[in-house]
Parts: sequence; C-alpha cells; structure tokens
Amino acid sequence: MTNIAYAVMDGYQQLMDAQREVLDERQVLRREFARLDAEMTAVRWRDPEVDWARFDAVLPKACWDYVERSTEFLAWLDRLRDLGARLVNPVELIRWNSDKRYLLELRRGGASVAPLVYVERGAHRDLRAELSSLGWGEIVLKPAISAGAYRTLRASSLDAEGVLDHAETILRDSGLLIQPFFPEIPRDGEWSLLFFGGVFSHGLVKVPVRGDFRTQAMFGAEVTAKDPPPALLEQAAAVLDLLPGKAAYARVDGFLSEGRLQIIEVELIEPYLYLEHGGPLGARRFCEAILATLR
Repeated sequence: MTNIAYAVMDGYQQLMDAQREVLDERQVLRREFARLDAEMTAVRWRDPEVDWARFDAVLPKACWDYVERSTEFLAWLDRLRDLGARLVNPVELIRWNSDKRYLLELRRGGASVAPLVYVERGAHRDLRAELSSLGWGEIVLKPAISAGAYRTLRASSLDAEGVLDHAETILRDSGLLIQPFFPEIPRDGEWSLLFFGGVFSHGLVKVPVRGDFRTQAMFGAEVTAKDPPPALLEQAAAVLDLLPGKAAYARVDGFLSEGRLQIIEVELIEPYLYLEHGGPLGARRFCEAILATLR
C-alpha cells in the first residue's frame, strides 16, 4: 500500500473548525486515496519527530502557515530532500513557487501576467516616482511570500495614510508586490482553474462581496462552478508549459480583460482545490494524478 504524508500546519483542526465555509479536504482526500489502495496520514510539517523517509510521498497541501515561516519552510524542504523523501510537487518547483517573483519569469516566458511591480527585500527604490509614472491610481500591496490575502492592503495611493509604513514592514521580511486595483475582479470575478496531472479538472469563478476585493470564501466571496471558455482554458494550460518542472497539481488564478486571461498567481504548493465544485470525480482525479507521479 502506498503511504502518503499529508503535511499540515500547526492548528490545522482548529482552523477547519473555525472556517465552516470551506471543505476539510483532508477528510475527502483520505477517503478517496483509500479507495485507490493508498493510505494518507495527516502530519504536522513542523513536528521534529516525524520520520518523513518512511512515506512514499509528502503532500504539503495544508502548510498554509509557510508564508509566516518561509525560512523554516524552505529549510524543511531541504531536509526532506536530504532524507530522500519525495515531495509532490517536486522540491525545486515548490521553492520556485514560494515567492511571487515567479510571476516575472512567467511574463518573460510569454504569459499574460497582470501588471505588477516587484520590489526585492531590503531594496531602496523611489516607489512614489515609479508608481506615478505608471499612473495606476488605486493600488494593492502584498508580500511576495503570501497566500489567502495575508497582509494584503488596498489603498487609494502610495501616499495614503500608513501605506508606506506597510510597504516597509513587508520589505523587512520579504519582497513586495504592488499591483493596480483590478476592477474586473469585483465586477466579473476571478477565475480559478484546477489541473491535475496536467489535465484540466474543473473551474470556478469567485466574486467578492460588495465593497471588498478579496476572493477567498473565508471573506464571504461567492464561488460558482463554471466551465471556462475554450480560449481561456487554452491560455491557462499554456502557463503550465512555462513552469520549471512538471506539476502533479496546479491552480491557475486570473481574471479576464479584453478577452485574455490575466494571471494573478499559479498555486503549486497548498492551493485550496474547491473539490466541492469539482463534481463527483474531482477528488478522484486529484488522487489519481498524485499516485501517477509515484509510479
């Protein structure tokens, strides 16, 4: 029997108990893996007593606190590699995806990445002049290592009260991502397209509550299963070809502007899979893709 470690954050169960609006994917995937003759065990990734080498694969699907512990998380990845443990997705791909600097690489590769300014940690740049020349007006700031709207701020401008302080606080710990506010997201929603084993599984549109811009269900966003138009799906699938490795699972997020998908992020570490919107075989497709990488 194949043994899979489902790596979780500290306090995982408490978080699930508090967020009734999201599915506990751990339970769903455990049942589905069992039907495929595989055993999935939830293990805290920060537990120093775990023998990771005893597992056939480590799936870091619920390491949501890595954004606050990035140095520790990357050291954990290196330790798993040194132990000979197998990560899904591969270590190199996870490291690459942990910092949103990867968006610049995707853009250089030809992907339609939504406009952004990336500021290296500790960099000293005249952000006022830089953003003024772009003429963005309303902006959104977030750490380069982030998930779930962590430390994300929407502001009328860089000169709004507290914004520069917020940027400087972020830059003490990580790189900084600055983007214009995209009105298409609250108006039309953000797409999430799930790919398992490189094959499209299901899609959905997330619309923020009125007056908000965050598309996570925990902030009240309305999530609706929806099949993407062929052109949109083709654009999302093309992004997977630009990754520096083969992804067993991936979620491509973006919005439509003038008929093209503008990439916001590509999640390869711990994406919420929206299995409740993936039809009766969504979880099966995910589990089969994971097991296929181990053969």
